Amino acid sequence: MLMHKKIILFLFFFTICNAQYTLIHDGLVRGYTVSYPNSAAEPCPLIINMHGYGSDALNQQSYSEMDDYALDQNIAVVYPMGIDSAWNVGTFWDFSDADDIGFISVLIDSVAEDFNIDLDRVYACGMSNGGYMAYELACELSDKIAAFGSVTGNFMLNADQACDNSREIPFIHIHGTYDYVVPYSYSWDGSMYVGEAIEYWRNHNDLDSVLVESIPDLDPTDNTTVEKFTYYNNFSTTQFVHFKVNGGGHQWFGSSIGDWVIPIVGFNNHDINTNEELLDFFLNYRLSDFLSIDEVAGELPADFILYQNYPNPFNPTTTISYELPENNFVNITIYDLLGREVKVLVSGELASGYHDVIWDGTNELGQSVSAGVYLYSVIAGNKVYSGKMVLMK
Repeated sequence: MLMHKKIILFLFFFTICNAQYTLIHDGLVRGYTVSYPNSAAEPCPLIINMHGYGSDALNQQSYSEMDDYALDQNIAVVYPMGIDSAWNVGTFWDFSDADDIGFISVLIDSVAEDFNIDLDRVYACGMSNGGYMAYELACELSDKIAAFGSVTGNFMLNADQACDNSREIPFIHIHGTYDYVVPYSYSWDGSMYVGEAIEYWRNHNDLDSVLVESIPDLDPTDNTTVEKFTYYNNFSTTQFVHFKVNGGGHQWFGSSIGDWVIPIVGFNNHDINTNEELLDFFLNYRLSDFLSIDEVAGELPADFILYQNYPNPFNPTTTISYELPENNFVNITIYDLLGREVKVLVSGELASGYHDVIWDGTNELGQSVSAGVYLYSVIAGNKVYSGKMVLMK
């Protein structure tokens, strides 16, 4: 399916690239916001953070406050938009028939084209309706996403949905027991409530043991306490982790904004921070833990791929990334606009797969070069590729 993309808004902050994009999927214009750490020198993990029903990407970015935690760890976050502020998860109330699974799939590809993303470490989570969507992705897109998380969202297994993937699915679910929007211990929309979802994925992953922990009550005034349930077995690293927030409402727990909406959605909790728990859980897993290297999305391209250096413009360093379909001799050389050689970055035989190299704006003598436009030439076998970059001072 042909996909077109354009940048609507592009903003730079000191350490954050924050950009709003659109793409066209299945005949619909779909929007998303990307937060990317400008300081990242290596390919970044990517977290897909999905909003709840009636919300949107920018509100989820603000409410969840995930950027404050992810970007400091060189983790990129993308906030996609559902059609009419909803995700198609098969409930009677989402009023959407959009192909959201397909949208998230091409979204991953699109973000990886524009940013330096580690496709082995892609994760998905969401709030409320977005949490429902995370469960849908666990069923339908586990060939591209390593681990999943739901915050106050239930699991909707539809009648026509097999959810028959054979790989193990790491999952983290955070939910308050006084959530009256998406109830904790019963369901009003045909979805599995929390206990039923746990049993489903325990059986799927063959998790026969459980560790129960009481989280220290750091804030006795917030009317809530937390228990952590870790479901596991002794022969696998895959876990299903559940944070049960006793007395908690329909909240992204730990969010400072959550304190302002207590009268509407119930009590917040500050004994845990949802972002910290999600990130700590996700980074335990890679897609290649569950799939062969050939099955990991984008692992072995059919042809040589040269990505635009990032960041661009840059100061003081930039990264040139590329992928080889087979073992080959590679030479990467920097030139100025007069065609004079500045520095050879790579010259040698390399294995197939993903590679990157950093240029620090110096010549062969280690001296800093002047600001301006530079060219990089990449020779792979008998083919020559090139790109243009801008060094700023």
